[in-house]
Amino acid sequence: MPKAANKVTISVIVTLEEKERLKKLADSQERSISQMAAILLREGLNRQEAKDA
Repeated sequence: MPKAANKVTISVIVTLEEKERLKKLADSQERSISQMAAILLREGLNRQEAKDA
């Protein structure tokens, strides 16, 4: 499946516990782990940028 032109793949290292927490949250919202991680990353970036502004 081709990626959208404005999207890239990154790798992060998390603990097993963090991965399980992420999976549980993703499952509860019927999302993939990757989708859930992207949402959480975006929300965290938005919060941090708002705090720093």
